[in-house]
Amino acid sequence: MGPRANLAVSGVLITLYVQQRASGALAVTFALTANRLLSWLTYPVAGRVSDRTRSRVGRRTPYMAGSLIIMGISTWMFTLVSGYWLLVLFIVIARQAAAIFTLTNVAVVPEVFGRSRWIKALLLTTVLGTLASLTIKATVLTTWNQHRPSTWNLPFQVAAVIMIGVGIAVLVLVREAPTATFGAEADRRERARPTRDELRDILSGPNAKVLVAGSLLFWAGIGSTAYVAILFFQRVLNAGASAQTLAGLATGIPVFLIGIALGIPLSRKLSPMQLAVGAPLIGGILAGVQYFDTHIWQAVVLSYIGAPFIGAYIIVMAPLLLQLLPRAGGLGERIGVLLSPFNLCSVILAYIAAVVVDATGNYRLIWLFPAATGLAHATVNCWLRYPPKRASSPDMVNRLWEWSVVQAESMAETGIVTGLLAAPLLGVVTKEDADSAVVIDMARNILGNPYEAEEADRAGPSGALASGGGPVRAPYSPSDEGGDLGVTGVLQVGGGPEVGRTMGDQKSGRGESSGADGPLDAVAGASDGDSDAASTAGSEATSPTGSDGTATGGTTTGRNDSPPAGSDTAAGVPNGGVGSTRSGGPSDAPESSASDPITLDPTAAGSTEPDAPPPGATESTSTVSDHREPGTKDV
Repeated sequence: MGPRANLAVSGVLITLYVQQRASGALAVTFALTANRLLSWLTYPVAGRVSDRTRSRVGRRTPYMAGSLIIMGISTWMFTLVSGYWLLVLFIVIARQAAAIFTLTNVAVVPEVFGRSRWIKALLLTTVLGTLASLTIKATVLTTWNQHRPSTWNLPFQVAAVIMIGVGIAVLVLVREAPTATFGAEADRRERARPTRDELRDILSGPNAKVLVAGSLLFWAGIGSTAYVAILFFQRVLNAGASAQTLAGLATGIPVFLIGIALGIPLSRKLSPMQLAVGAPLIGGILAGVQYFDTHIWQAVVLSYIGAPFIGAYIIVMAPLLLQLLPRAGGLGERIGVLLSPFNLCSVILAYIAAVVVDATGNYRLIWLFPAATGLAHATVNCWLRYPPKRASSPDMVNRLWEWSVVQAESMAETGIVTGLLAAPLLGVVTKEDADSAVVIDMARNILGNPYEAEEADRAGPSGALASGGGPVRAPYSPSDEGGDLGVTGVLQVGGGPEVGRTMGDQKSGRGESSGADGPLDAVAGASDGDSDAASTAGSEATSPTGSDGTATGGTTTGRNDSPPAGSDTAAGVPNGGVGSTRSGGPSDAPESSASDPITLDPTAAGSTEPDAPPPGATESTSTVSDHREPGTKDV
């Protein structure tokens, strides 16, 4: 609720509020973007610090609560201070606090609810945030008088009260799961890496420089008109806060739905390269057409026309772009490294556009900047080398559909209302499930690796591939290897490190604690044997088609041989089932007799239905021996 309240007043309302104290386009733009001159440093630094923080209430809670309260106080001060520079100061303070909150808010969700249930938690917070946003917008529509600035204070004061109230609630109620200390220790000791090395590694990937350049051009074009366009609608088209608020509502959810409904068939009819070049080109043309706008609703119609091309572009380019996500550091640091360059590049072109407007007095010229960046983006993408599509190539629509089915089945077990309100709080959060850094690995792997076939060819018959499909780049997250990639594209039960872990139900987030003690035993490795990676190097292969005898998407212990005795595959455990992941010889068996079978009760831990085997797979047996042959690996 807090960030949505902040967003509700951070666009149109604050721009119109500032322009009453500074008439020039450059002065207004500077007041609203000065924070970005600092944010490109704030994001990575705050992310790294929050990853390494220790406190009684967790790593993220102090930053979340403090930043929300500061945002609320600063927003209330907008209505009290006089003059231009004091207003600029409080805007900078509020937006620096918002940057810190953004990092910690994203990272805390899996650490509190676990990755297996974070979607339900996000849905719940989205619903509550939408209510807060609609409350503020209703206040604007009913009280805002464009010709009476004294009526402009109430929306800011309502937003401030919401942010302060939510900040206090976060401080009192939000606590990380006790098992989240596992990921925290891993962030401090195992995942640290210089940012310069990480950026160099990212840019060395296939198409990396082209994709980064195109993304920066796109964001620069958006930033060039982000705030000056509001002045254009107000000063040239005479559209005040109420009209722009209604236009924003008309271009929110409808544009999203149009982009999905028409973008999917468009992505099927046009080739990826046609969309990679054509979509930015069409976007640039539509931006240039706005030069001739005479009414704000013409801009709304143009956004509807462009939505299918944006949707189709995202569908075909997302698998490539996700491969550029950072792999080193905790989740906060990874997000900070990702957001930092976009904050810096977007502000440069915004200042140039504002200077041109002040020099010429023609606000229509602002639309030439996104038109130019769209043309440049299309030109840069001409150098894109899109991997050839194969039968095994990942399909974004199919992957997301399968993922949606899993989420829908999970919600159906308890009902939609109960699923939204109660499911985020139910179940056991295992230490691997609370490892927030692996959310990035999940995002990178959920659509598959489009370069997998090429990397497999380069690796040769004996080259071991990571679970994402490509060679492991060191250092890397412990989640990058081992496990079974399910329909979500991540290791079952969140995709965390697998040594010393018992796997559980992906949909409900239930899992049993492992027999290993201590926060680092699954990362650094215990003294009772080699790690899974060491024991299976050179012998592990993934089979997307299931031709090697396993269920589709499974991981086998050999390329053509049947599983060795004592492995989970031999015991009949299906993909995503429950089984020990400890490696090593018979000496590593627990204190109880290794020959005593462990009965798997499908109703244990509140489960109402065991995982169904994939199509074509047989039912698993009801018992599995905990005895292991040396060097075996779970399915």
